[in-house]
Amino acid sequence: MPVLLRRLCLPVLAIASILPAAAAAAPTRTAHADRLPVLADGDGHARVRPTTIGYTGDGSGIIGRLPGNTFHGVVGRRPGFLHWTTWTNTQAAATGTLWLLSCRPSCAASSFHRYALTLTAGRVRGGHFTRMTLRYRYQGQAVADTRCVADRPPDVVWGLVFKGRCES
Repeated sequence: MPVLLRRLCLPVLAIASILPAAAAAAPTRTAHADRLPVLADGDGHARVRPTTIGYTGDGSGIIGRLPGNTFHGVVGRRPGFLHWTTWTNTQAAATGTLWLLSCRPSCAASSFHRYALTLTAGRVRGGHFTRMTLRYRYQGQAVADTRCVADRPPDVVWGLVFKGRCES
C-alpha cells in the first residue's frame, strides 16, 4: 500500500474503531427518561416533560398549547408553549403560556386569554410529581396557584391545595 494512502487510512480506521464503543457507553435518552418522575397532563396520563397540561378539571385552564379543537374564541397569539428548563429526580421547572377562560358571561360563552407563566413541580411520590405551582400575573396581581395530585397515582387529576392538604 502506498505511504500516502496508509497515512490517510489510519486515522479513519482509528475513529471507526472508537465510535461503536462510545455509542455503547452513552446512555440513551429514553432509558434516562424512564427513571425520571412524571407529571400529570390532566388527560389521565402522566408524562416526562408534557407539552400541554389541563389542570382545572373542567377545561377552563390549560398550560402550554391550546388544543386545535377548542370551540372557544382566543384572545392573544396562538399556539402557546411550555418550555422545560429543569427536570430532575426531585424538581421540574418551566416557562410557558397559561390559557384561562374568562367565564364572562359564562364559561361556555367566553374566550381563552393568554398569560405568561412560570411553573415549578416537586414533592415526588411513587415516581410522580405531586405538587405543581403556577406563577403568573392576572389583572395586574401576582398569582401563585399551587395544585396537587393524590399521593396514590394513577389518580393523575390535579386538585387544589387547601390548608396544606390535597383536595381533589
